[in-house]
Amino acid sequence: MKRITVLFLTAALCIYLTACTGEPESVDSPQESQPVQTEEEPVQQNIELIGPWHLDSEKNDLNAFADSLELFPGYGEWGASMEIRSNGQMSWYIGAEGWHGTYTVEDDVVHAELTSESEQSTKPWDFRISEEGGTAMLEMDYEDMTIYWTYGDR
Repeated sequence: MKRITVLFLTAALCIYLTACTGEPESVDSPQESQPVQTEEEPVQQNIELIGPWHLDSEKNDLNAFADSLELFPGYGEWGASMEIRSNGQMSWYIGAEGWHGTYTVEDDVVHAELTSESEQSTKPWDFRISEEGGTAMLEMDYEDMTIYWTYGDR
């Protein structure tokens, strides 16, 4: 009979301890409620940046891109594109020149750490965010020029 009583009390104690989620709060020192984090926080991004980008045909001399075999080889054949994803990944290419990696947004700048697809070297890039006529724009410095990207598909 003593064994059954001990087993019953042990089982009741285990159930009680399992049901308890923490220590009782003290009246003298209330604890602030802390959110429980079950997964990593999603990357906080500006929604107008997420998606496809293309070269701005008014601000860039796209004919020079196509005519120059040294600047962006393959541009005339493959074109250019940029993709910014909500998971903190981004990539861009102009002709055969392509980069991919991660980014963060701070104030009006997209800070990216991108790897060249051809050279396999990593480099930091900053893309300045602006807006014209309700359309998001990105400006990036490339060698001795500024390249302008416009949000959306062509």
